[in-house]
Amino acid sequence: MKSIFIGAAALAALAGSATLFAGTDAGNNVVQRSVTVHYQDLNADSQAGAERLYARLKAAARRACGSESGRDLAAVSDYNHCRADALSTAVARVGSRTLTALHRTKVSPLELARFDSAVSAR
Repeated sequence: MKSIFIGAAALAALAGSATLFAGTDAGNNVVQRSVTVHYQDLNADSQAGAERLYARLKAAARRACGSESGRDLAAVSDYNHCRADALSTAVARVGSRTLTALHRTKVSPLELARFDSAVSAR
């Protein structure tokens, strides 16, 4: 069984499974959420499998990071960073070249630079 735990604040991967942890820091209160994404039915190294997995990871990042908080610019920025970091971390942890190449085509230059930094730090 393959699944992934994705994380913005923390990330753990275990024998083909991982969990998404999204953290927010409101003052001194830290909230951490996790979402499990199963992908045992997919081949992340095929284009079709990578596209399906990427869609699942994006949805999980949105769920783990909570909802956008209306018009508050700081809250929207925090949400966007959480979502982007969670997704990038998950993609890196899966370790599929096809999924990584797909991710590189989907993110902004700033997100790509952060992704490259995270990957090179591993």
